[in-house]
Amino acid sequence: MVERIRRVEVCCELSAMLRPKTYPFGVKFFETLDQRPEGTIRPRHPMNTCQITAIVRYYGRAMYFTAEDMACIVGGVTLGLIPEPEVMKSGEIAKMLHADIESAREFTSKVAKIPYGKFKAVAAAPMAQINFEPDLVVMYGNTAQVMRVVQGYLYKKGGRVYFSTGGEWSLCADTIAQAYVSQDIALGLPCFGDRKTALAQEDEVSVAFPYSMYDEILEGMRQTAKVATYPTPFDIGFPQMPDYTLTPWAVEYRQKKQKSDS
Repeated sequence: MVERIRRVEVCCELSAMLRPKTYPFGVKFFETLDQRPEGTIRPRHPMNTCQITAIVRYYGRAMYFTAEDMACIVGGVTLGLIPEPEVMKSGEIAKMLHADIESAREFTSKVAKIPYGKFKAVAAAPMAQINFEPDLVVMYGNTAQVMRVVQGYLYKKGGRVYFSTGGEWSLCADTIAQAYVSQDIALGLPCFGDRKTALAQEDEVSVAFPYSMYDEILEGMRQTAKVATYPTPFDIGFPQMPDYTLTPWAVEYRQKKQKSDS
């Protein structure tokens, strides 16, 4: 109970600082099928990974899914729930976005994948109400919000954040699988499937990082907020407009200001 309260408090601070449109959520992988967290819901029919997490981040529901709940081969493979079939190994599954089967195979071979057989199930829940300790924290935000997460991540670490994307398979592979495999921060550009079937918006970027980094990233965000707050402030100076477009008192103010500055 104490740990859950701490997670809620931390999440509330994260949301207060960034005000994302949808809930930041935690993802946990399970090695057996007998560890389903209380209160989680299974999909009514096979769904894409991004659809399942859209239910979590938009509606605040806690979800639990296994290989049998996967509609998309890519989501099942990259999360390690199903073995990689030949249609993916050969590149055939990605040929519609590539010039030939060779370039498609080069793409699929480079995609982050959690090894098959390691896990049997996955749970995802909003961090504000999560009742299990997640492996990863995932958030969708605009570029300014994700920038703040990156700044928090680099506050003590220094250096830079590099991310890998193919413009497709972005949440399941580039974000979740990449963060788990690397045990590091990962960014993703929502792909066509996420946008078409799971409500990802044009201004959104996804970011994930191991839960073990949560406190350090949050502390980095607190410290860097002293000079880089969100929303980003801008200098509301006197309008740079011709005199003929201004009110008489605005012109008078400009003339007085110009005299005082000279």
